[in-house]
Amino acid sequence: MQRCAIVIHSVNGNVYIIANHMKEVLVELGVDARLYRVADEDLHIWANKSDAANDFYEDISSLPIIHDSSLEKSKMVIFGSPTMFSNVSAEMKTFMDSTSELCHQQGLSGKFFGCFTSSSGNIYQGACCIDTMVRFSQAHGMIHVPAGIDDAISASVQVESGIVHLAGEESEVRPSAQFGDRIRRYCETVAEILNDE
Repeated sequence: MQRCAIVIHSVNGNVYIIANHMKEVLVELGVDARLYRVADEDLHIWANKSDAANDFYEDISSLPIIHDSSLEKSKMVIFGSPTMFSNVSAEMKTFMDSTSELCHQQGLSGKFFGCFTSSSGNIYQGACCIDTMVRFSQAHGMIHVPAGIDDAISASVQVESGIVHLAGEESEVRPSAQFGDRIRRYCETVAEILNDE
């Protein structure tokens, strides 16, 4: 059974909801999917300031923190980050930067990669965040598995290279059942690739 590491930074819970659903579907499809988080020393502060963040604080903080060894043991890595100023969050960027030695060694070369984001802005800002994560995978020599065009969802709310959830200005819009269907279709693609390896 091939391992897939889903690595997230989540504050208001939307990225966590998507990642948890993704993990459940992948496990159902025969993939050893494991959920990790990047370090965030301020998560408890956000939980005290926002009801949305507080709703998932315990679930998120109980996840194991990702380390290079977990990435190296995985056949696929999926990143999930909130969109911050059309980019990944500072915490996700710090983690990405921490893998520079692994990048020089090409320790992740040939592994599969996917990504998603939850954006309180528009689809363009989410697409920029996705692009940052895709460039990370390219620098590491990883094989990007794009989300592609999904005919079941309007072209105005999708990005080919990754999955974008639009969360609203206060991040209060939780992923819908339709969005969950899109995650399932992506997971089916991932499982097919990994189970063929």
